[in-house]
Amino acid sequence: MIETALIAQVLVVALVIVAYLSTGTASMFHPLTYYLIFHTLVFVIRPLLVHGFGIDNAWLFMGYWPSAAEFVKSLTVSSVALIAFSIACGWAGRVKPDLSRAPTFTFDRLDITAFALTVAALGPLAIYSAILRQDGADFTGTGDVQMERDPLTGQPVYVNTTGYIAEAHSMGLPLTLGIIWVSRFHPLSFIPFIAFVSYRAYLGWGRWAIIMGVLGMVLLILYHTRTKWFRWWQLACGLPVLLLFHTLGNNRDFLRGVLAGTENPSKLFSIFQGGEGSFVESVSNQDIANFDFLAFILWAVPQQSGTYTWFTQYLQLFTEPIPRMLWPDKPIGAPVKWVSLHDFGNFSNLTTSLAGDGWMSAGWIGVIVTMVVVGLILGRLHRWFWESGFTNRYAVLFYCAFIPLSLQWYRDGNITIVKFGFFSLLPILLWIGATKALRLWIGDSAGSPLAQSRMSVFHKPGFHKPGFRLPGLRFPADRA
Repeated sequence: MIETALIAQVLVVALVIVAYLSTGTASMFHPLTYYLIFHTLVFVIRPLLVHGFGIDNAWLFMGYWPSAAEFVKSLTVSSVALIAFSIACGWAGRVKPDLSRAPTFTFDRLDITAFALTVAALGPLAIYSAILRQDGADFTGTGDVQMERDPLTGQPVYVNTTGYIAEAHSMGLPLTLGIIWVSRFHPLSFIPFIAFVSYRAYLGWGRWAIIMGVLGMVLLILYHTRTKWFRWWQLACGLPVLLLFHTLGNNRDFLRGVLAGTENPSKLFSIFQGGEGSFVESVSNQDIANFDFLAFILWAVPQQSGTYTWFTQYLQLFTEPIPRMLWPDKPIGAPVKWVSLHDFGNFSNLTTSLAGDGWMSAGWIGVIVTMVVVGLILGRLHRWFWESGFTNRYAVLFYCAFIPLSLQWYRDGNITIVKFGFFSLLPILLWIGATKALRLWIGDSAGSPLAQSRMSVFHKPGFHKPGFRLPGLRFPADRA
């Protein structure tokens, strides 16, 4: 029975990929591309490995082992989630990307001044947070960043600081991407980005920031080079990043050990070697174990819990922004708890995925509603980008920085996208606000993004137009 279900699982994702590619809307800029990557890793490859090689690390951690029927049900729920998301996202984002119409942006003094002010305002906070978190979070009550784990939910909570400070280091990613973008990919502009990624790799925690950062940078390069898909050399350059991400998952101190001479750098490629550290051994950790977590959720809700959450977990959107230092009795997690997975097993630091979050909300209906709503949101964002956003220099950076974050949304479910999105997009939003404020202050309208993008189009070879209008002004073509 499981073997048949696994074959069906592979066929379903293959059919969805074929249908997606046939629409002509597929590209690395489409949110559906990232969900297909996520689904293939955690709901196709992972269950094949679990069943074929008897991987049970996640089961041991949670204290739960699924029956054959529960295994098949988990595959079915994940496929229904895939189909629902693909239809919604594909329909809402039905626009073919055309990078040939993308303008060549320039940044004037106001843009650069506003960005410099943004870096000056947020950069020190990001650096301070990174230094504060250099040893990670401490659960013994002695570190710079102290946390404690709630015994009822298994969730970690800051004790001596607030998340606004402890997580501010995440702003280093959009700030360094912004430097690359404003500098128009000058070779020296990559130095801050490389320093940020290297520092995160040295620390060993926050590995997802490395993946998100590299993907955001590559999307900007693809836009700059008018390319919809990765090229072979980009994939080759990305392989060491994936290997480093995976190695840090098994050993957070790997890079520190290499620099100290206590670790062999060849362990980075242990996934291709036999024996301990082989491929099967290395992928048996929790990095892509959302299938295992989903099986646990399907068993616990509603059989063990007796009810669903009825989407009340999203009420956390209203309580989470309030610092616990100002509200010591703030609820941990959602203010209303119908279901706590930690009551039925060890679910500490594990993620539900969008599909699991939907199931917890209302079973089959919850899965479909959750996947359709998220698919419509991301699909509409994709459509906006290719209809108007791609002609705006701020919108391009905003979109390329946000779309990689969707991978964490797919993995975590719930409201985590808001947390990560806040720190990842705040510098860009502040830059936009600062630029507009400066333009209003000096009364500059000709330097607006729309005007500059139009002017860059008129400078393309072979493009002739008698002139264009701005409010109260008319520019001849030779003065554009």
